[in-house]
Amino acid sequence: MPTVVTPLQKEPEAEEAGAAPEEAAEEAGASEEDTPSGLAALFDEFRAQYNLTEQNFAVSYYDTVTQESYDWNETHMMVAASTFKLPLNLYYYELENAGEIASDALITQGGATLDLCHYLSIVESNNEISHALLYRIGTFVEYKEAMRKYFTMTDDEIDPKYYQNNFYCTRMMMDTLKYIYARQEEFPELIDYMKQAHPQNGYFKAKVTEMEVAHKYGSFEGAENDVGIFYAEHPFLLAVYTQNVGEGVVQDAARLAADYNAQQTEAYNRQALQAQLDAFEAEKQARLQDAEARAEKARLALAAAQEAENAASTGNALLLEAEPDDEPEQTPSQPQEPKTSASAFQFNPDNFEWWMLAVAAAVLLLGSGGVLLIWKTGKMKELAHDAEQDEDAPDDADTEASESKEDTQLPT
Repeated sequence: MPTVVTPLQKEPEAEEAGAAPEEAAEEAGASEEDTPSGLAALFDEFRAQYNLTEQNFAVSYYDTVTQESYDWNETHMMVAASTFKLPLNLYYYELENAGEIASDALITQGGATLDLCHYLSIVESNNEISHALLYRIGTFVEYKEAMRKYFTMTDDEIDPKYYQNNFYCTRMMMDTLKYIYARQEEFPELIDYMKQAHPQNGYFKAKVTEMEVAHKYGSFEGAENDVGIFYAEHPFLLAVYTQNVGEGVVQDAARLAADYNAQQTEAYNRQALQAQLDAFEAEKQARLQDAEARAEKARLALAAAQEAENAASTGNALLLEAEPDDEPEQTPSQPQEPKTSASAFQFNPDNFEWWMLAVAAAVLLLGSGGVLLIWKTGKMKELAHDAEQDEDAPDDADTEASESKEDTQLPT
């Protein structure tokens, strides 16, 4: 069965299915196995249309953005044709980058440098030059063993047939494409030569013309293959091996993969946009809740302040009521004295002492008695004087002296 990894697909929830989680998982797994979806379903129809089997077809697909992958018959060893030249040239580019070989090193007796060999092997797919590169490494088995540094397959996964002839599988080619794509800055010339590879209007490039394609095709005794990088909005990698079915199958497989990639990219963009909108809405709601929380906090603080102020006012009123009042209460029968302006002689009950009444009364009595005494004494003297005049009739001088003396003897 094909290996499919589709990030955009989601498992149905057990609650919606109305089953237990374990049962839902089993039903979901059985459903996916019985009824493939996505690229698996498309390639199922594709194989049925072209009568493709495990003996004449293999495919591997990988989306470099979503990491979605699809593989069918990917470990089956098939005639690689000229696609073997891709990992071979990659091996020499790494030697150059490591400084173990110079780009102007002679590879053939005819004087072809390594730099020229790269061009002839990738762009023009020259077999003689490619074989010279191959056997410079060592024996055929040593060459095959050297290529394995780019593959993820274990010894148990690799068919011994791999070491016997020019056999590869699409998984090996996919591993090589991933290795190159992940290190594009290290192999700019290799990728550029892959974009120039002949024929420019054949294999993957025949029906996929809306984007750049860096590929290495192969054709040998009925084997029509191609492996490459498609520079779509979501770049994807594709490896297709066929046997005795024609180049058209390779072309249509590339078109199918490109269309599927475009649809998935559109769905991915919609999901990404929706995720952004959801994140924006969540942030907006969070800010709104924060603002409401802060407003509620401010309201509670204000209410607490008002309550404290009211409590303080009530406390002051209670203190005033509790203080003793020294002033006599006013009764309706006692008319209130009109207020006068403050003066030094204003009666102040706080400073009043009752003994002052006694002193005032004594002063009043003494003053009245003195006045009466003076008046009575004067009157008596006047009567006595009149009587003396009548008896003695003194002269005027004596009279004046007597009157002057009487005046000076008045009590003070």
